[in-house]
Amino acid sequence: MGLTMVLVFGLLFALLAALGLYFNLGMYAIVGLGIAMGLFQWAIGPVIVRWSTNMQPLNRDEFPWIEETVHEICIKNHTKIPKITIANTSMPNAFVFGRTNKSATMTLTRGLLKTLSQDEIKGVIAHEIAHIKHNDMVVMTVLSVIPTIAYLIAMSTFFGGRSKNQAGGTILIGIGAFAVYFITNLLILYFSRLREFYADNFAGHQVRPSVLANALAKITYGLSLQKQEAKNSLLRSFYAVDPVSSSYEVTKFSSYYQDQHISEEEVKKAMDWERKSSFNKFGEFFRTHPLTYKRIEKLYQLESKLNTNDKV
Repeated sequence: MGLTMVLVFGLLFALLAALGLYFNLGMYAIVGLGIAMGLFQWAIGPVIVRWSTNMQPLNRDEFPWIEETVHEICIKNHTKIPKITIANTSMPNAFVFGRTNKSATMTLTRGLLKTLSQDEIKGVIAHEIAHIKHNDMVVMTVLSVIPTIAYLIAMSTFFGGRSKNQAGGTILIGIGAFAVYFITNLLILYFSRLREFYADNFAGHQVRPSVLANALAKITYGLSLQKQEAKNSLLRSFYAVDPVSSSYEVTKFSSYYQDQHISEEEVKKAMDWERKSSFNKFGEFFRTHPLTYKRIEKLYQLESKLNTNDKV
């Protein structure tokens, strides 16, 4: 994770240095604009999420165990207890959002509560609490500013009205800025996938890892039944499982999961198909979440490791 951040910021600083040397002035305004856009996104993001999601506060009488679970995991891990809301959508999923980990809101969908067992939901809750503990909402917002700045620099070099003497250097900087924009976007997506693995690992120490693995399988393969609703999702990067890519991830097997009762054999069959799919492997470079089979494999490995440690 540290190396990814060094690469992202290193590319940005290299681009700014080249721009500064060439133009002497002006980059500060561009950087300032990029930072301002990032701050605006950070400030208004929670408002947009609330506005675009049909959510309501958790009814403690309806699901008293949810609040108890959240409090238990947060207190145990010294994490600020988030607000809890329920989203009225049939998609099985969950997400957290907020400006900081101290103002976070956790949202569980009706589809999640209907599809998963109580233990599996606890695993998903632990995964979301990990994002709060690691302050992922703020980190990802900060990182997203970098490709924004690179894009603004690229556009300014192409449409900045420079003299003929500067044209050659301007074009090179513009091409370099677009390259930085593309590469940093890929690095940020990779960083996003890493944070999902870290959140899974955290959750695997709160509940049995295989329980969370079952939950991820049900969510992913359940989303394959709901393409239309997933396609319309505006919050795909917030969710425990990406609803858009996951809705297509195992479409070939969606008929197996109509009853939402997924056996271990069916999960392995879907994982084998994912593992052999070249399209999925390539597409993962452009995803906010890792392929589900990789997450499940790591959780199985964690459970094996924890079981071995218990025997020692």
